[in-house]
Amino acid sequence: MNKKIFLFLGIILVLVVVIGGVALYWSMKSSSSLAESSPLPTPLMSPEATLEPVALPAPTASTKATKSDLEQIKEAFAEEYSKPLNDVNVTMSDNTGTYAKGGVSFAGEIGGGWWLAYNDGSDWIIVADGNGTVMCEEIEPYYFPVDMVPECWNEATSELIER
Repeated sequence: MNKKIFLFLGIILVLVVVIGGVALYWSMKSSSSLAESSPLPTPLMSPEATLEPVALPAPTASTKATKSDLEQIKEAFAEEYSKPLNDVNVTMSDNTGTYAKGGVSFAGEIGGGWWLAYNDGSDWIIVADGNGTVMCEEIEPYYFPVDMVPECWNEATSELIER
């Protein structure tokens, strides 16, 4: 009789474990399918809020004023020759605030050259650069000081002009 009771209790224990396992499986499956089908909550916005793009202000003269003349001339060379800014090496030997001169070279290139620049009040303009003589036709419209450019080459007359 003891064997029958142990057998009966064993069968009940197995049934309880099986039914409990099925119930657990079913509850887990139901909750995961609910989570998958439920939409994510949407953030609440106030009625006044809009999602319009914000335009950033254009650089102003004050932005340029924070950059040194040398940095601005370096940027002008990078733009003129389509070079990355880090590849442009500029030195300045003279600067009056309106007129400047110096040397320039580019990374990966042999040698370098001289340059002359003019500040029109808002930007530095590279007036001339190269390895040879300054051309008179390039500098005359800007009235470079004689002490900065003491001579230039006149292409029309093929003469070196003492200024």
